[in-house]
Amino acid sequence: MKDTSKAILCMIDLSINTEKVLKWAAEDALDHKANLLILYPYRLKFQRYGEERPMVKKQLEAEAIEHFEKLKLSINILKKVPHTFMAEVGFETDRLEVHMQNADICLIVLSKDVAIAGVNDNDWNTFIKRVTIPIVLVP
Repeated sequence: MKDTSKAILCMIDLSINTEKVLKWAAEDALDHKANLLILYPYRLKFQRYGEERPMVKKQLEAEAIEHFEKLKLSINILKKVPHTFMAEVGFETDRLEVHMQNADICLIVLSKDVAIAGVNDNDWNTFIKRVTIPIVLVP
């Protein structure tokens, strides 16, 4: 069932630019009186010797949540905006599309570095051509 409350979908990569991207998205969410959905998609590309996939996934998600909680301390505007952090396994474009189908997304915010990294990626090119929601690339 689709959530009908207006939301801004912000995809982060936990890089050095993440704080700037989160501030931008939070300001837009405040201006639009929208919820902020913060998506951190990641891939399980390898398994450490002797570790099982569920344990690796659990550890990566715990590290992502810990990193996000530390970031929140330096981003005061997030205290004023209803937000949800989601660490999810999958391709970036696939995860974005799932959330676009399940929520009333009015804007997508992501780092320009993420977009540049995806320039030669067919999934990203297809996604950009197909999406009808405005996308903000934060420098």
